[in-house]
Amino acid sequence: MKGSLWAWIFHRITAILLVVLVAIHFGIMHFVDPTAVITFADSQVRLQSALYMLVDVGLLVLGLYHGLNGIRNVVLDYWPRAGKAVGWILTLVGIVAVGYGSLALKAFLTQ
Repeated sequence: MKGSLWAWIFHRITAILLVVLVAIHFGIMHFVDPTAVITFADSQVRLQSALYMLVDVGLLVLGLYHGLNGIRNVVLDYWPRAGKAVGWILTLVGIVAVGYGSLALKAFLTQ
């Protein structure tokens, strides 16, 4: 029960943080210069900034946690006994996805 409580709390915290980060991302990408065409080169220049990288990494990690925890909750609603197995599988999926997403972000820094 204790782990489920923390998962519930972190689900709410990540929701709030995601709303803030999405608002920042949306504001920068669509309102600073709404006529700009977004290219790989422009994205590469933007991601040289620590703030952009922080927002993108935050969206990656928080979004994955929030989404995978949501999947975990749905699975546990239907199959409560699958708790530990589902938790470990989704944790592994999350680690792999964060690693893959980090490699994608790193590609913008090394060009």
